[in-house]
This record gives sequence, C-alpha cells and structure tokens, in this order.
Amino acid sequence: MKRIILFVVTIPLILFTGCQSREDKVAKLIRDDMFKTLYDFSSFEPIETIIDSAFTSIYRDSFIIEKAGLIGYYAEELAKYREKANDAISTAEIWSDSYSSYGRSKCKEALKEAETCVEQMKVLSSQAKELLKLIKERSEEISPLFCGWQVKHKFRCKSKGGNFDLGNYLYLFDESMKDIIYKEDLDDESLIKLRKQIESALEYTEEELESEGEPEKMAGKKAAVRDIKVYPKLQKNSKNNISHKYK
Repeated sequence: MKRIILFVVTIPLILFTGCQSREDKVAKLIRDDMFKTLYDFSSFEPIETIIDSAFTSIYRDSFIIEKAGLIGYYAEELAKYREKANDAISTAEIWSDSYSSYGRSKCKEALKEAETCVEQMKVLSSQAKELLKLIKERSEEISPLFCGWQVKHKFRCKSKGGNFDLGNYLYLFDESMKDIIYKEDLDDESLIKLRKQIESALEYTEEELESEGEPEKMAGKKAAVRDIKVYPKLQKNSKNNISHKYK
C-alpha cells in the first residue's frame, strides 16, 4: 500500500517539472546569465520580457558585422586624412600669392602634403568600396529562416556607484529553449553604429560603388567637395603663379 501511495504522489511532481512553461525557461536562463554578468545581481529586477520567433538576420551575421566594423575604421581614417588635406590646402591658399622664395616653398610643401593625403584617401576609398560590395553580396545570400526564439528583456539593477540603471537586452535561444545562442545590449552605441553602417552599405547602388572618389554616404557631400574641386584648382593656380612670376 505504501508503494502505491508513493507512486501516486510522484507522478504529479514529474508532470510539473516536465511541463515547465516557455516563459519559465526563459526567465531561468536569463537570471543565470545575469548572475554571471551583473555587478550587483541581488538588485536585479525584471521589468518586461517579450518572446517572439527568431529568424536569421544580416544584422547578426558574423561576416557582415566584421566587414561593417572595418568600414567604420576606414571612415575614421578617411575623416583624418580629409581634415589633414583640407588643413594643408588652407595653408597653401595662404602662401599661394606670395612673391618670396620662402612663401613659394611653403605653398609647394603644403600642396605636397595635401596631395599625399588625397592619394591615401583614394586607396582607403577603394578598400572601403570593396567591403561595401562584400556586405551587399553576403546580404543577398541570407534569407529569413526560423532559427529559434527571440527575447527582448528589460530590467533594472544597481551599478557600481549604487544607482539603478535600466537595461535593454536582446537574447536568442535555440529552438528547444535550452541555451542562449546570442545576446546583445540594444542600447550599446557601438552596435547601433554597426547597424547603421550595414544599412548604409545596402543603400549603395552598383554605379556608386564603381565610381571614383570617396563614398559620399561615408563622408558627406560637403566634406568631399573641397578635396575634389578646390585642391586641383589651387594646384593649377599655384603652378601658374610659379611658372609665370618666377621665371
């Protein structure tokens, strides 16, 4: 009789543990992850959890993310060389009407520096365009296929300073909801910037990527105008000044 009672009592326990809800599974895995990462886990307070189907995305593709990160680097380098070139052009403009040998020398020196910067920008632009092409090609290969479950999780917790901060994370779980396969901070500025780089890459046309010069969406039209138009004009004027006035 005792064995029968034990059997009857055990069945509900097995059923209860085996029928853990999807929400319960998510909550446990997220709490386990937060325990490993939060500075003060005891202050962790879930606010909102939204579960939805997850599909493959270009914004989570490792190849595309890597190339987008490199494009960000090239954009920064282009900005540096553009600033140097424009500074050198401004210096050359100051000395372009000088009648002294010193002034002519300073003008030539500035023009040489500008020319070097512009040439380096051409190399960087060409490399950046190749990356943009790779992103576009890879994006065309990716179609939205079901890959598990997506969970947007908002919470609050204490920072090192003791103040409460709000967190906003995206989790991806496998189809059985046993493991976290991807996680990102939706408020991370670097990830937001990467997404913008990817979006910008997809906006380019084939004609734009095959054209000469710096990609306008990376530099902005105003930034590129001075490099392309003013510098050659000044170079021509300077040569004319030197050849006509100082023979």
